[in-house]
Amino acid sequence: MKKNKDLEKDDDILREEGMTEGPMKFGDLELRPITALSVSWMQRNQVFADDKDLIWKSAAFAFLHSASRSEIQKSVNDREDFLNAVDAWMDKNVVHHSEMNAIATIMAKAFERYAAASSETSGNGSKN
Repeated sequence: MKKNKDLEKDDDILREEGMTEGPMKFGDLELRPITALSVSWMQRNQVFADDKDLIWKSAAFAFLHSASRSEIQKSVNDREDFLNAVDAWMDKNVVHHSEMNAIATIMAKAFERYAAASSETSGNGSKN
């Protein structure tokens, strides 16, 4: 499936989506696109460490992509504060754990597009 006739490969379509992606919806929330800063915050707080379950990883992703910047900055540099902020986000925004499946799907697609946007472009071999 081609998004437009200039994009000939699925990779190119993903790359284009990753570079032009807008907010994603989860209920009433808008989840901002992944940025280098949000990736840094996730790495700093070991969001994707093997000992974290998918519910918590998805909640941490959603917190970092929906909370206000000031709210994030209050917790992102202190591990315990960050864990508490993610828990508070879940308590406020998630009624049932099954809702986290939608966030996990959004998260996976967002990372796929982000990775594609950061990968080599076809044709000239340069990085974006």
